[in-house]
Amino acid sequence: MSDDCTEPELLSPRRGSRHRQLSLKAQENVSISSRRRRGSRKLNISPTPESEDDSDCEIREKPTVLHDNDYVPGDKLFTFQTRKKCEAVLQTGGKTPHAFRDKMKKDIAAKILEENDSSGDFSSSGSEFEVSNEQSSEESDSSDETSSAPQNRNIKPTLPPKNVNYTIKTDDYFSHHASKKNVTSNHTLDKLETPRLPQDQLHKLLSRVSLGREHEKATKNLIETYYAYFDKWMYLMHENINILLYGLGSKKGILNAFHEKCLKKLPTVVVNGFFPSLSIKDVLDGIILNLLELKENPSNIYEACDLIEREFSYIPETHLYLIVHNIDMMRSGKAQSVFARLATVNNIHLIASIDHINAPLVWDHSKISKFNFTWWDVTTFQRYIDETSFESSMMVQRTGNLALSSLRNVFLSLTSNSKGIYLILVKHQIENGKKQYYQGLAFKDLYSLCREAFLVSSDLALRAQLTEFVDHKMVKFKRAADGTEYLIIPIANTLLQQFLNEHSD
Repeated sequence: MSDDCTEPELLSPRRGSRHRQLSLKAQENVSISSRRRRGSRKLNISPTPESEDDSDCEIREKPTVLHDNDYVPGDKLFTFQTRKKCEAVLQTGGKTPHAFRDKMKKDIAAKILEENDSSGDFSSSGSEFEVSNEQSSEESDSSDETSSAPQNRNIKPTLPPKNVNYTIKTDDYFSHHASKKNVTSNHTLDKLETPRLPQDQLHKLLSRVSLGREHEKATKNLIETYYAYFDKWMYLMHENINILLYGLGSKKGILNAFHEKCLKKLPTVVVNGFFPSLSIKDVLDGIILNLLELKENPSNIYEACDLIEREFSYIPETHLYLIVHNIDMMRSGKAQSVFARLATVNNIHLIASIDHINAPLVWDHSKISKFNFTWWDVTTFQRYIDETSFESSMMVQRTGNLALSSLRNVFLSLTSNSKGIYLILVKHQIENGKKQYYQGLAFKDLYSLCREAFLVSSDLALRAQLTEFVDHKMVKFKRAADGTEYLIIPIANTLLQQFLNEHSD
């Protein structure tokens, strides 16, 4: 079969199909074979259109090579033809300048940082995060590819938004935040310049508050129902069972009514547990000195308990009724142990009240077994006027007249040297007491000041004078972590200033 019949049929490409470009070696072989053919001649081959979109840019030409009878060179059929583009595409198909791409990257990164700053904890300072070099090189390569790719008409080249990777530098983060100062305040509630009311004026204001006649009548009827429990309480106490009252509202009125109706002619000791300066030693001294009228008064509280227990064993017909208001306020372990031990004595009967919700946590199983309480709900809805009158409230004005008067009486009984030593402590605390971490005056500094003033001759003499101050609760010793002894006066600076003004030369 002749070549002019088979060759055009085999080598004719499909319309619209795309072929891969031949390698250089294949092109050389095709060119050599084409030279050996007879009657070879050069023919002009028009480029085949790739898509119908280029119809507006040029006029298509019909192929003339396939209809020719002579031999056709292979390099004219297998090579790709250059595509012609219209002027609009050529104008917009250039590469985007590097400066424009860098500016777009910075704008995108700034917008992302602003969004993170408004919604999260990161700031757009630029010192903590930087765009990685790998990501920037990838973006530059991708931008080159997108700029060289064919684009449609009437579309301006823009960079698509991409997720920017950030590398967190821990050293920069901590150095940036370490420079910031934590703004704190040393202001306390005591420094507020608010007007305070005296205790009696505050009680007058509370008494004027009316909750309505119906409410007062209902609470009065409720309290009167509790008066029927008094006979039961007396019977239980004589059976060595103690009484514990709980519930919402003050129970002081019920205990006072029980005292007036049932215990008025019987030996009774009333303990106001809500009084802050009351100690368990004061309770024992009241029983030993005032009730039993004994001359012997041990300083140890457990020896005092032994003495009370021994005295009541000698007089079994005598009964002591111990009424304790707010026994949960005396939360020390010694106080609760003494009350539990007194409750075990057959002739001593205890009736107490609690108001704190976690009051039972003060007692362990041993104390609870010694108390042998029966719990009575006596909800009264009464105000806690007397129970809260001794708390350090911001509304109440603390005059401290009692502490100041007792300080004056003790100071007048001191010697001249002791007065000089105490005035040195007062002056130092007034000058340095406003500091935030004031611990007091060190003992060695006080000794040097007293030696300069010719008040003491040795440290032993100074300690003997300070012992008298400690016994009268005029001075307290505090030992620091390094072993240094500090002395501080447990009185407010305003009272000390008033005291100093009275006794200054």
